[in-house]
Amino acid sequence: MRRLQGKGWIGLRERLIILRLRAIGLLAMYIIVTSASAQYIYNPANADEGPGIRYFGSAKDDKGALLPGVSVLISNDQLSFLLVTDEQGRFRANLPLDMRPETVAPKCFKVGYQILQMSKRLGPTGPKVTVQVDCILRTRRSG
Repeated sequence: MRRLQGKGWIGLRERLIILRLRAIGLLAMYIIVTSASAQYIYNPANADEGPGIRYFGSAKDDKGALLPGVSVLISNDQLSFLLVTDEQGRFRANLPLDMRPETVAPKCFKVGYQILQMSKRLGPTGPKVTVQVDCILRTRRSG
């Protein structure tokens, strides 16, 4: 037995109850914190959910290295969407059905680079229309 400050003696059974209550409290706090933080995690794999056309692709330099921070403009007569490649040089987005591949003119650009090649390809036939847009850029030569 142990004496609690000014509260009398507590036995082993009471100590076990207190430890269990503390463990339950810590577990409850962990569950609340982890479930709250999970609500705000962005998952790029979910970017193509719902109706629309999935546009995806990459930007590379003329040596084949993927380029992060490349702006990819996907536009038609009515709408424009500006996407930026991630740290791995890739992008993906679910765009409205109005952005039909035959009406879209994609462009890629990055400060200090010039475009060498741009390609737009329809993905495989399936339940969702997909369009792959890839571009190759090279360092702009001064002079």
